Amino acid sequence: MNDYWGAPEKEYEISLLQFAQVQLSEKGYSVMDEKVEVCSGAGAMTLSGILKKKETNFGIYIHDGPKKRKTRGPPIIRVLSLLPDMKNVEDLRNYELSHPDFYDLLLPEEAGFRERVEEDIKEIYTNLYNSKIKDLYDSDRSSAADILRMRLRKGVITDLI
Repeated sequence: MNDYWGAPEKEYEISLLQFAQVQLSEKGYSVMDEKVEVCSGAGAMTLSGILKKKETNFGIYIHDGPKKRKTRGPPIIRVLSLLPDMKNVEDLRNYELSHPDFYDLLLPEEAGFRERVEEDIKEIYTNLYNSKIKDLYDSDRSSAADILRMRLRKGVITDLI
């Protein structure tokens, strides 16, 4: 999915970054691909994505959930280097799952770049979290995962869901 903006192509796909199109563009980022997974129950969420800034492709990893916020602090947000054989977000996600220390293994060489991008993504994610997720994580609803999946599907967001 090159220059992916808008609603997911498949009905069952979910996307968080589709709601950050303006903020990402203003900062010079393009979304190449993303994969969002929402765990059943309380709705812990993991996002793996491939972004592009100028001519540089890189990965992002975000992990958040109500238990994470209550017991372990703020969400995990990491910028990752892509290995040459990582052609899409599935390759990146498979690597994350098979390498528990993927943070260290995919640490970008240029610390300044990583810090700048992580700060940008943290700011953008905070806005997304406050508008799309916070009420679910604060309420401890057992159906939070189902509601979150619905909110992120096909770009349809209603305040009543």
